[in-house]
Amino acid sequence: MTRNEHPGTTPPPAEPQLPRLTRWLRPVVDAVARIPLSVHRKLLFGFLIGAVLLVGMAILSLAVIGRMSDRVGELDRLQTKASRAQQMLYLVTAQSHYRAMALLTHNATKDYNADVTTAKQQFRIVLRQMEQADPADAAFFQKLAAADDTFDQASARVLAAYNAGDYAEAQQLHISQEHLQSHVLENALKPFVATAEQQMAQAQAAFDGDRTLLIGLVLAFSAVSVLVALTLGFVLSWSFILPIRKMERALAGITAGDFTQRVHVPNRDELGALARDLNGTTGRLAKVFDDERALAEELSVTNASLARASEAKSRFLASVSHELRTPMNAILGFTDALLAGVDGPLNEDQTASLGWVQKGGRDLLGLINEILDLSKIEAGKLTVETEVFDPRELVEAVVAQHRSLAAQKGIHFAWHDAGAPSEVVLDRQRVRQVLVNLVGNALKFTQHGEVDVETSGGKDAELHVAVRDTGPGIAPEDQEAIFEEFRQASGSSAGIGLGLAISRRLARVMGGEITVESEPGKGSVFRLRLPVEARVAVTDEAAHGIEPAVARDGERLLLSVDDDPSVAPLLQKMLAEHGYRVVAAASPSTAVVEARQLQPAAILLDVLMPEHDGRDILRELKADRATSGIPVIVISVVDAAELPDLADAHVNKPVRIGPLLRALEEHGAEPVAAS
Repeated sequence: MTRNEHPGTTPPPAEPQLPRLTRWLRPVVDAVARIPLSVHRKLLFGFLIGAVLLVGMAILSLAVIGRMSDRVGELDRLQTKASRAQQMLYLVTAQSHYRAMALLTHNATKDYNADVTTAKQQFRIVLRQMEQADPADAAFFQKLAAADDTFDQASARVLAAYNAGDYAEAQQLHISQEHLQSHVLENALKPFVATAEQQMAQAQAAFDGDRTLLIGLVLAFSAVSVLVALTLGFVLSWSFILPIRKMERALAGITAGDFTQRVHVPNRDELGALARDLNGTTGRLAKVFDDERALAEELSVTNASLARASEAKSRFLASVSHELRTPMNAILGFTDALLAGVDGPLNEDQTASLGWVQKGGRDLLGLINEILDLSKIEAGKLTVETEVFDPRELVEAVVAQHRSLAAQKGIHFAWHDAGAPSEVVLDRQRVRQVLVNLVGNALKFTQHGEVDVETSGGKDAELHVAVRDTGPGIAPEDQEAIFEEFRQASGSSAGIGLGLAISRRLARVMGGEITVESEPGKGSVFRLRLPVEARVAVTDEAAHGIEPAVARDGERLLLSVDDDPSVAPLLQKMLAEHGYRVVAAASPSTAVVEARQLQPAAILLDVLMPEHDGRDILRELKADRATSGIPVIVISVVDAAELPDLADAHVNKPVRIGPLLRALEEHGAEPVAAS
């Protein structure tokens, strides 16, 4: 593993390639990529080539249409010529036929001579059409017209004899002159008809040949155009796709924590510039990641030192407290005995002096007890001994205990119940300790006005106690500081600043919370919220190497389960300013036990751990009634599609603060101040 590679990362995908059957085009693709033109210009060039091919196809199509139109026109002309020649031949033959019928029947049933006249008129009309349509054969048509005139003269003589009633003469003239002249016309027309038909056949053959040739030419040009367009489109597109896929591959590796990834592309366009920028950014990220890793290691060492110092402090406080309580108990015991007159009566001055000794001793013993409680909480050795009791009776007793102090200061002191539960299962002594601190502080810092205690919460299955006073109030910047050890509001000199810190921690140990609302000059309201039944009894967690279940004031506790020891300090560094405290599990194998004891706001789990599969841990967490409701956010290089359905959310490594905060907020683990 390289120095910039994150442990547990999966290898990036293989080098992108062209499709298997087109890999021989790779040199062409690279050559196009090396062209020093922008992507925009390359695309315009591709579109221009396509447009040129379309224009070429249009020109070729117009040429084909023109050529075929000429061929069709020529074929139509020759077909008309042959048809007219056939018609002229028919009209000549028809005249001879009609004349013969007239001579045989003497027009008994029909005027055949009129049919002869009509046929002659039609012949002359067709002949004029032929002369106009085909000027090249003018000599032939003149010769044909002369023969037709001779034929008309013979026909006129036959008709004159017929009309005179000399049928024999008419028949003789028909046979000797008219019929023979009709054969002259027929013999002149037959070669002309044959020639016209031959020309039409040749034109038809030429038309068929041109059609086959032009169709083949159009198909060939179309095929070449399509092939050129496809090849050009393929080469252009892959000159863009390959660098993009290479950058995707590099980004996948960077996302997995491998900052050795570099993108090498032949492009001399925007994609080439983007690849160079990506390589530069990757190098800078590698340096930042190395710095973060070094910082995480330093933080890990520092945290370990702080943990040892905190543990030493707790042991010192516990030891000193125990050592101080022994002589203090003796001092108070002898003082009480003297005041009781065990050694004889005392005068007033002696009694007063011993009274001051007794009061100072008891104050000092209370301070020692507070220090001892603090050391137990920090060491995780404070136990919650629950019992069933009526919280209203306890509040009434605490109020009664402080009435004399309120009367001495002339403060109106009252308690009223607004629907508190009649029965709770909590540590009575610890609840009393918290109430005494809240009520005592209210009376201590209120010089005039009133102190009001209100109990409620029965409808919400909780115990709510609100202590309102008309004291000096607390500045906004001090409202969280007063809950820290040995911290007090600005300008206050009473006490050493442990009471509220211990009270809030005691409330949280029992599954509750203490909050404050205050405005300088208008007083304060301290609110205690407790469940009707204590959720967790804190046991000797320190013996198992587990940090205290309570996060720092105003923070939400997150449990990190990861085989990389640098992950938890890094997450703590990222989330500290957002109101979270990240605690690392001692090992993946104890994660479920620690989650059950700590009850964090959320669990940050890696699923790729060689010691213990994160998927098994996830199943155990969701199967355990004590941890099934805790959101589990998987922080891993594994894709979201490969995660088990039991995971509540997924954030990729390297972790970015934005997605992680959104995942925490979406699953109800937002900071206390934002909730």
